[in-house]
Amino acid sequence: MAAAVTRSAAPRWFASCCASIGIVFCAVAIVDAQTPEVARLLQQIKGADTELLAVSEEDGRFLRVMIAATGAKRVLEVGGAYGYSAIWIGLGLRETGGHLTSIEFDPARAKVAAANVRNAGVADIVTVVAGDAFAEVPKLAGPFDLVFVDAWKRDYKRFLDLLLPRLSPRGLFLAHNVVNKESEMRDFLAAIKNDPRLLTTIVAPSGEGISVSYKRP
Repeated sequence: MAAAVTRSAAPRWFASCCASIGIVFCAVAIVDAQTPEVARLLQQIKGADTELLAVSEEDGRFLRVMIAATGAKRVLEVGGAYGYSAIWIGLGLRETGGHLTSIEFDPARAKVAAANVRNAGVADIVTVVAGDAFAEVPKLAGPFDLVFVDAWKRDYKRFLDLLLPRLSPRGLFLAHNVVNKESEMRDFLAAIKNDPRLLTTIVAPSGEGISVSYKRP
């Protein structure tokens, strides 16, 4: 049986995604849950991101909620850039007592990401690793409760093949830019749609799109 893929837009994206993976709760407003210092740091990272590598603020908030709502503890990020999404994930993991390993291919960006993580006060939760994820992932213990991929789009299918066996049963595999860069990852999108091991939905908090795939036990 092929996994169903639905596409939704705000404000229905939240209910659509949560229903697809069995999370039931109500969100009546978006509220800040970080200190003014962290909020300013996040704004500074976005302001300096001339390459437009970071997720949107809406997507960052979505990642934080997904971590907290699912209780994920062992989280992996592939494509950390300057640490913006890692900080949002770290804020979610502060709620669950978990840990994030964030892999960034470019050593200069990884160095900046590590500094941003420290300045955000989540260095005890987030470890930034510089290197090629295809080489670094096999070194990690796993399994992972949640994986977030925001790397080279044409490699998404390869990352799925590498990481799905290391995803925990009932774990989540999330991938970014699946709407605005759909043409660069058609093989990946076909895989998450048709793989019988997965239940998948696509949400678009900011228009860029995040696929959320639940691994059946």
